[in-house]
Amino acid sequence: MDNRGTLDQYRPLLREKDDFNTLSDSAFANLTADLQVRKYPKGQVLFSQGDGRDRFYYVIDGVVRLERIDETGDFGYLNYVKPDKGFPYRGIFSATEYPYDAVAMTPLIIASFPMSDYEDAVRHCPATMARLVKLLGQIIDVTEDRLQRMVTSSARNRVMQALIIFGKELGVPSVATNIKIPYPITLIELARVSGTTRETAGQIVAQLVESGKIMYHRKMFTFDPNDLMSHGQ
Repeated sequence: MDNRGTLDQYRPLLREKDDFNTLSDSAFANLTADLQVRKYPKGQVLFSQGDGRDRFYYVIDGVVRLERIDETGDFGYLNYVKPDKGFPYRGIFSATEYPYDAVAMTPLIIASFPMSDYEDAVRHCPATMARLVKLLGQIIDVTEDRLQRMVTSSARNRVMQALIIFGKELGVPSVATNIKIPYPITLIELARVSGTTRETAGQIVAQLVESGKIMYHRKMFTFDPNDLMSHGQ
């Protein structure tokens, strides 16, 4: 997919995105001089924790799961990157290795640039740097919110909070006050986020479907997050 015609097709698309539209023309040209655009199938590993941190990635289509497993075998970090978002931001300007694994949760189209070129572009553009600082603050807020939501001994509440997290991070408006997650979320994925087993997550989802609190069709969830939150209180 990295032929010249395809890359020329994607450069104007990227130029319009918020992450890049504050760069000067020359800075954007330098950044995209070694642009790569690739497709990845579901389940493909883009990079692993500890690999050399040599490229910055930007999601054009699909969802990436970022995960780090600690020494006990538990997930120490789990996050998702949807279209029009970049990664990794952790360790920018300092780290030499990727801090987590990046895995295609769905089929992907991904753009990437040399990390040194991306850092140089940000470093020399105050508007882009300001956007990056704001974005890092948002990432911290999301991480803290997720931790607070998961501090409960009730598996049922954790599953509902996990659905709300998926809705906030990946959802789009649907009918009335409902949101729909337009990506397939398996019960295994839900169990990962909620810290429970696939069987338990499946039982709770079945109960929520039966009570009319959520819809789960072709592995896609639709629900009213406010109604779901009140149901868990």
